[in-house]
Amino acid sequence: MLKHFLIGAALLLALSACGGGDADSMVTTITGPGLNASLASAAVGVPFVQRSNNLSVAVEAGPSNGFSLSQNANILYATVKVCVPGDPSQCQTIDHVQVDTGSVGLRVLASKVTQLHLPVVALPSGPVWECYPFVIGGLWGSTAVADVMLGAESAMALPVQLIQDDQGAPIQAPLDCANAANGQILSSSSALGSNGILGIGSVTLDCGLMCLLGNYAGSYVQYYSCPKDAKSAASCVPAAVPANMQVYNPVAAFSSDNNGVILTLPAVTGLGASTASGELIFGINTQSNNQLSASASRVRLGVDWHTNPDSYMNITTRYKGQTILNSYLDTGTNGLFFTDNSGSPTPRCSNSSWYCPISTQKQIATISDGDNLVPQNATEVQFNVGNAEALFLTTNSAFGDLAGAPPSTSSTGVPSFSWGLPFFYGRRVYLSIWQQAGAVNGPWYSWSTL
Repeated sequence: MLKHFLIGAALLLALSACGGGDADSMVTTITGPGLNASLASAAVGVPFVQRSNNLSVAVEAGPSNGFSLSQNANILYATVKVCVPGDPSQCQTIDHVQVDTGSVGLRVLASKVTQLHLPVVALPSGPVWECYPFVIGGLWGSTAVADVMLGAESAMALPVQLIQDDQGAPIQAPLDCANAANGQILSSSSALGSNGILGIGSVTLDCGLMCLLGNYAGSYVQYYSCPKDAKSAASCVPAAVPANMQVYNPVAAFSSDNNGVILTLPAVTGLGASTASGELIFGINTQSNNQLSASASRVRLGVDWHTNPDSYMNITTRYKGQTILNSYLDTGTNGLFFTDNSGSPTPRCSNSSWYCPISTQKQIATISDGDNLVPQNATEVQFNVGNAEALFLTTNSAFGDLAGAPPSTSSTGVPSFSWGLPFFYGRRVYLSIWQQAGAVNGPWYSWSTL
């Protein structure tokens, strides 16, 4: 979904114009001439055994997407349990929550937890609300405190966002938020393509210093304080929010196994698979099932904001003569998104940003550390670019060869290379969380082939 840490989550884009700019995740929805059930492929998966530190995940159709004909493509889902703080008898299990390594924080549709009456996060001036934009869409909603269960792991008293999905509620997104979201406030499961977003990215807070100081100059306002009896967003004011009240990475809030995640997904080839099931493991080098392989490739994310802002929390990709500093791995992006400006560019589909070569193209890029113009820890990555129109003619949900150019609406003038969900198929991918105990020399990505 998004790079947003300044913000790091999933988004929805319609192929023709409709989403991670500052937020880098992208979920581009399916459009096409029609769907053909006869082209459905078998389900694929990796073995899953419930342990104390893992969670079953799956790519499948999920909730209907308002932009698509009938299905979502490459959206990774998990089931999350949300409880009243300190009361395990009052819980709600929420299915089809998108797993997003490009954002931070749990965000669920408010209607899914209405009956829990979760305690609100509040400043002296009133309850805290949040605007969380992606490339062309965004979320608006209040914040609350909940105990969050992911498999057998738990994050207690965690600040989360409740996505406003009541169109009749008095406090709808303010104009500044709508503008930041390119006019696309996602306020339903059909618009979002899920019942929420599980942001487990490379940092702990969803905003950090900017929101701590309440200094939104030159940016959109992320956190607001709205009076309890407010009749509209006009009563809401920009707010400085302490770190312990900002929406927080659920994995970082675990009492253990909190320094990163490992995602394992099966290989998906050709026209794709109807579903693809895998395993999300919590912690790195904390238990027998999450040991980092000595032979795994590893690249470090850039952390020098002042010298190399384009590399901040990013890696570097070199592709067809381009050096792209704004590059990242992101399960919340549903394709490989990059611009091919070479002498023989990959053909695009008719009237869309997806790529549609006549036959599948085999491509090569090199990934290396962020912050370094001279490649460090350079690793060659091979990937396929399939014909998106042919993929979308199936009823499959998982596509390993899906790729496209970043839509013009997401352009910031800085070239980007988003290694979305197709990168994760057929790999065991490790993603550390910066400044957590045990995440030595982080943040970093590492991976090995299954």
